Amino acid sequence: MTSPRANRQPRRGRAGSTEGSAKLQIKEYKESLIIEAAGQLFYERGFQGTTLDEIAAALGVTKPFIYTYFKSKYDLLERLFDRVYDDFYRTLTEFRKLPEQDPVRRFEYFVGAYALQNIRLRQFTALMLQEEKNLDAAKQADMLEKQREFDKLLPALIADGVRVGVFEVEDPRLTALAISGMIRWIHRWYSPGGRLGDGEIVRRFVRNALRMVGYAPAQAASPATDGQGGPQERATVS
Repeated sequence: MTSPRANRQPRRGRAGSTEGSAKLQIKEYKESLIIEAAGQLFYERGFQGTTLDEIAAALGVTKPFIYTYFKSKYDLLERLFDRVYDDFYRTLTEFRKLPEQDPVRRFEYFVGAYALQNIRLRQFTALMLQEEKNLDAAKQADMLEKQREFDKLLPALIADGVRVGVFEVEDPRLTALAISGMIRWIHRWYSPGGRLGDGEIVRRFVRNALRMVGYAPAQAASPATDGQGGPQERATVS
């Protein structure tokens, strides 16, 4: 999906300023505020239990103000889904930019980022599970296709490790589903200020995931180990 930024050509103003770009940034900022407020209310009250008037009241604006940027409450929900997915996908695929191609390091990064994103965006991920039924058929199909593409990433990372002999997995896809399922349910039990901090939760999820793929650091020479049989601190996301 092409972003509005890609379609909008900035209009040059005085002294070479990009007036169009500034206006677009302001527009995107206002849209972001509306989406965040809507997402919070959808999470607390449910999509059907929330009105545009309530969203407007939470922002201290009028309902016509919201209509300036969104066609309807359903449009708001769709944009929220797109935003959460895009944030997840962009962050998790950063492993492709790692300077080395070590499969253990790339796997650690992906799992760590995945766990941290599910902590940081736990309300939105819970909302997506609860409210997908309120998307129209076309949008549900779009989200399903995006999810299928996303679900190819982790099995591919595991298969890379199997191919070079650092992971021992009979079925990379099934193992990836198990790891992903473990992470996706963080929102059901996570509590801010709980027994473990976010960083420690992420580290433990990475260690558990490494065990699930049969990684044995004592037998596999890998730069992603810390010399004590576990992943280096740098391999997780902070």
